[in-house]
Amino acid sequence: MKEQIKLMLKGGLIGIANIIPGVSGGTMAVVLGIYEPLIEAIGEVVSNRKRRWEYVKFLLKVGMGAILAILVFSWIMDYLLTHYPGYTYLFFIGLIAGSIPSIYRSHSDMRLSPLAGLVFLGGAGLILFFTLLSKDNPTVETSGSAFQFSAAAVGLLLLAGVLSGGSMIVPGISGSFMLVLLGQYEVVIRAVKHMDLVPLAVLGTGILLGVWSFARAIEMLLKTFPRETFYFILGLVVASLFAIFPGWPESFAEGAVGLLMIGFGILVSLRLSD
Repeated sequence: MKEQIKLMLKGGLIGIANIIPGVSGGTMAVVLGIYEPLIEAIGEVVSNRKRRWEYVKFLLKVGMGAILAILVFSWIMDYLLTHYPGYTYLFFIGLIAGSIPSIYRSHSDMRLSPLAGLVFLGGAGLILFFTLLSKDNPTVETSGSAFQFSAAAVGLLLLAGVLSGGSMIVPGISGSFMLVLLGQYEVVIRAVKHMDLVPLAVLGTGILLGVWSFARAIEMLLKTFPRETFYFILGLVVASLFAIFPGWPESFAEGAVGLLMIGFGILVSLRLSD
């Protein structure tokens, strides 16, 4: 029972991460030590008949935790991000930093090689690219036009859903940013506000396809090139520290509180990644 509750708590933190701008649910799964089993379960729940029920139970526990956390804590996170954004992001920096040693120990052979170094830099460079790109693509307002049904609009929204869903499980990349990048963030927000089922159905289909296809690809990479894949993930995670860093508090007292928040995040990460 203790392990079941712990798994739901981890799912809850993944859910909370997905509602925080710039924080990746995939990164949080890595931080909490369930990234590999999560990718395996998503990728093989359809094809692996022998373990299908085991995967379904695992995904239900993580999914229930994520959904409950989003419903219960979304207003809390909104309050914290409105009134204490710096401290909130410093806590998440602590969570991520505390996970780095366990990520490095995730594979038995993590000897550094030229190829491993290159894929590490590639992962870090990818996050830095998206971070710099996001500065030129701020989150749009929700006052624009609603979804206009056409083949082109459906195709673009479906593509945005696939890339957004895939980015939800890639550490360091925010799914909501992919919607902004493709100009679909406003469409989705308005569809949610007005419960417009057509664009929501198109987006949901794309997200499911993206989550499943990206999970299959990552699972194959973890099986075929485990060391290089872990170095790539490590690069994504390390660079995400820069991506979400809010700046250091100016006063000594605020800086001390910031250090406490980072330390608390590291402690939580070490406890949950056991």
